[in-house]
Amino acid sequence: MVPAFALFELGLHVWQTHSAATDDDWAAAKAEVAKRAKPDDLVAFAPRWVDPIGREKLGKDLATVEREAYPDVSRFPRAVEVSIRGKHLEDLEGWAASDTAHFGEVTVTTYQNPTPIKLLDDLVNHVGRPDMHVYDVDGAAEHACAFAETAPQTGSLGFGPAVPGARYSCTSGSFVGASVLPDLDYRARRCLYAPPSAHGTLRIRFDAVSFGRALHGHHAISVEAERNGTGVPVTLVFRSGAINLGRVVHRDGEGWKPFELDTSELAGKTAELVVDISSPGGDRRQYCFEADTR
Repeated sequence: MVPAFALFELGLHVWQTHSAATDDDWAAAKAEVAKRAKPDDLVAFAPRWVDPIGREKLGKDLATVEREAYPDVSRFPRAVEVSIRGKHLEDLEGWAASDTAHFGEVTVTTYQNPTPIKLLDDLVNHVGRPDMHVYDVDGAAEHACAFAETAPQTGSLGFGPAVPGARYSCTSGSFVGASVLPDLDYRARRCLYAPPSAHGTLRIRFDAVSFGRALHGHHAISVEAERNGTGVPVTLVFRSGAINLGRVVHRDGEGWKPFELDTSELAGKTAELVVDISSPGGDRRQYCFEADTR
């Protein structure tokens, strides 16, 4: 029995070492992706666990934050998938493969989105623009939060997402900036990091948002703060002028939760959008959301 098991382990070792992608495989795949990928395309890796290796091999110009920490795949007209061991990204199920090339143990395949969505605006992209403003709200009083660009802050386990260097800092201790949140499935999500204060409302005002028929988004709390299910809910309220667009609530355990609000009354217009973020408690509410118009 022991010799048989030893032979099995030896065979497994030989298979693993000979099926690993080499640096040359990755270099050839990188060159192919650089030729294929258009600016609006997704570049993704399969299986998911190979993503860190893929980012290292392809580099930040191809494996950008926008591609690696996407909210969902609906915004991409195409995807260039870089895969090993015959794996396929679940997010691309139902997409049609149009071209496949093999480079040793690495496969590059282009997929077409069967129902591509045209984005009109993306709230995350407004950070630092003159039309975005953040306030602490206490009753009827608004207290402006100053925008500055400093060094980002990171920490050990439990710290939450990186506190972005480019952020609006409030006297309550709240802040708003674009960061990358690890959701309940440990997937990276680019979003507006906006931890609410327990003492009032955190308000974000966008002066000029291009509206379509829907405001589509997601929200979550960092996995280390959400997974135990002991935190209080966080509420978002959206309005434009006198129009109440809707209210969404995130509760621990819901993960990267999608939402969609009807904005047909504003379709084709450029108008203000106000987002109020509140929670009955501020302890470990490492909250992040993203939204776009379509």
